[in-house]
Amino acid sequence: MSKLTLISGLYKNIRGGELASSDRIRQEICDSITHNPHYRNQLICYADSKESADFLENQGCYVHKVFDDAPSDIIFDAKHKMKHWIMYNAAKEFGNVLWIDWDTLNIKPIDDKFENYCLSSPHPKFTWIDNYWAIVNCSVYYLNESSLGIMKESFSAKVPEPNDELLWASVLPPNQCSQPERVLA
Repeated sequence: MSKLTLISGLYKNIRGGELASSDRIRQEICDSITHNPHYRNQLICYADSKESADFLENQGCYVHKVFDDAPSDIIFDAKHKMKHWIMYNAAKEFGNVLWIDWDTLNIKPIDDKFENYCLSSPHPKFTWIDNYWAIVNCSVYYLNESSLGIMKESFSAKVPEPNDELLWASVLPPNQCSQPERVLA
């Protein structure tokens, strides 16, 4: 039995209080389920509304919780903060969680080697892409309950622009790039 809880979610595309279309992410979910049908059985999903939960359930996904009562600052910038909110709450409940973005193609099952890598230390772990514009790519992200304090503080982190990857980076230790577990061998 896995010691990691795999999670994902669907939430409105709200930035600075302005709602934009979520059609692209909904299409990504449909495509992801087509390419990764096992997600229906593996992922614990979260939603920001009954509408989002209904969409996920119509795709055959299990919706564990609806965060329609999230704090107003989370809802005001849901595009950048709701994933963070979901991870925070999932880690509180399950301990070790792994976020899977809908636009991430799972080319092989999550195996013991990857799970052991995640569990090898309590440090948050992110997808690392050389020369990516930010130190963090949030497509696959591991979080352990030992990071709940820093996660809670990060909701008010000052970032140069509203962006979930910059918000996630505020959780990392300053020497993240030199951490030995940065690269999976």
